[in-house]
Amino acid sequence: MSRKRWLIWQRLRRLYQGFRHPATPWWARGLVILILLYGISPVDFIPDVMPLLGWLDDVTLLLVLLWGWERCLPPAVRRALE
Repeated sequence: MSRKRWLIWQRLRRLYQGFRHPATPWWARGLVILILLYGISPVDFIPDVMPLLGWLDDVTLLLVLLWGWERCLPPAVRRALE
């Protein structure tokens, strides 16, 4: 498996484990749920009817979720994920 693909799977696994961790704040879990709902929602800032440009906002939010969500977690939860 390529390195980039492995990094994405690793981030997805950490997102799942962090979401299920009992010390994760409710608002961090809500943030994950809202971003995922936005990703599958037919209502977007930029409609998906416009190819590529319409998917850009969805992909951007999902990437921000994967790479930035751990900063919302308390330090104890971050250490538990390592």
